[in-house]
Amino acid sequence: MCDSRRSRSQSRAVLTESVLLGIAGGAIGLLLAKLGVRVLLATLASSVPRSEEIALDGHVLFYTLGISVLTGIVFGLIPALRTLRPDTHETLKEGGRGSSGARHRAQSVFIVVEMAMAVVLLIGAGLMIRTLSALGNVNPGFDPRNVLTFAISSTSGSAAKPDQLRAMYRETLRQLESVRGVETVSMMGGSLPMTGDSEVPFWLEGQPKPANDNDMPFALFYLVNPDYHQAMRIPVERGRSFTERDDEHGPSVALIDATFAHKYFPNQDPIGKHLNVGLLDMQPEIVGVVGHVEHWGLGSREHQDLQAQLYLPVWQVPDRFWTLLANGSGYVARTTGNTGDITGAIRQAAEKVVSSAAIYEVRPMEEIVSRSISTQRLTMFLLSIFSALALILSAVGIYGVISYLTGQRTREIGVRVALGASRRDVLRMVLGQGLKITLIGVVIGIAAAFGFTRLITTLIYGVGASDPLTFGAVAIMLSGVALFACYIPARRAMRVDPIVALRYE
Repeated sequence: MCDSRRSRSQSRAVLTESVLLGIAGGAIGLLLAKLGVRVLLATLASSVPRSEEIALDGHVLFYTLGISVLTGIVFGLIPALRTLRPDTHETLKEGGRGSSGARHRAQSVFIVVEMAMAVVLLIGAGLMIRTLSALGNVNPGFDPRNVLTFAISSTSGSAAKPDQLRAMYRETLRQLESVRGVETVSMMGGSLPMTGDSEVPFWLEGQPKPANDNDMPFALFYLVNPDYHQAMRIPVERGRSFTERDDEHGPSVALIDATFAHKYFPNQDPIGKHLNVGLLDMQPEIVGVVGHVEHWGLGSREHQDLQAQLYLPVWQVPDRFWTLLANGSGYVARTTGNTGDITGAIRQAAEKVVSSAAIYEVRPMEEIVSRSISTQRLTMFLLSIFSALALILSAVGIYGVISYLTGQRTREIGVRVALGASRRDVLRMVLGQGLKITLIGVVIGIAAAFGFTRLITTLIYGVGASDPLTFGAVAIMLSGVALFACYIPARRAMRVDPIVALRYE
């Protein structure tokens, strides 16, 4: 009865200790998480959607508390149950060798799992690092440096007539061009590259109009004034760009991009051809071909069909669409220096024309381009953190296991040395034991990584999901870390004195 009561008391003590350790670990984790959130927001705030909502709130605290307690119970339950059924015979045996085999196997399994997880996370992080490196070399089709984008709206413009609106916007452009530091400025309707989706249906000259609108091809369209391509530095590959003559009094004209020309005018010159533009009821003549712009973001062409792009002079848009432009129009301004230094001057210039003008969505074009790869950047950041933690845990874990096993085999090592084994033989034996566990974990991790990388295929650019260089580098790096972790107990084993070891235990 006394032994049973003592066993229950020991069991409660073991379980309580395990839960307290779990809670303490959770508290430390919360402190690290608070620091990590600050680092994340400081480095990636502009790239993380709704970053202002990221915080450690009550839900996170309760979740962490629950996980910490559950972890303590789960991992403390087995040792606690063992204290209820002690094996006196095994306990009295030297060193408790009867249970050491099972304990060794359990520890080895945990280390193998840690190694496998580290391999998967490291491969994911490696692929994302190579992706960001490749995306940094992608040409977006324009020069985003020193380009400021913004929008202007006016409450008074909604009541004006189309001719009055055209005159107002022309004067606004003149005022904006007079701002010191502004090199070129352009008005535009539709979405800026990498900011949204503005599509229009069309069909080619000489072809019947499709009976069903869904059967029509669609093109991304931009309503721009003549300086747009100069401001964005989009090259004209054939024909000409828009000029001041392409106004509401001139013949309807259009520019198409190289993708449009390749898709719909293969093996022929599109210059001089006409289009029927649905929705706008325009039949413009194609006067030029410009370079393709990565509208959907850097690297989009690897995962999406290239979409044709159509440019129309904003002054030639039918009158009924000017009421929409009056509610807000976009602008791009190429500056001679820092884009942030001229925002105030641009606001003052716009207010000279319309006193009620409101400027909003002021963003450098470089920021827009950077945000187009925010998902890849955030994924790389998180995978790098998790893989680093997994690597550290794996190294510490395998060090602990090999140290424990080396201690358990002290007498065996002493016997081997006494029988003539060299220090190199001892080193090879201990390192081999650690590398065996490592290789099993690496092989399992590589197999799992083949499946994991398929889940992030849409985020990868410029590198294959099964890139052998990344897989090989991770395997070599993790094996090297494990080898170093095993070397410390291996050196200790090399210094074992046979006489002392034979008296061990």
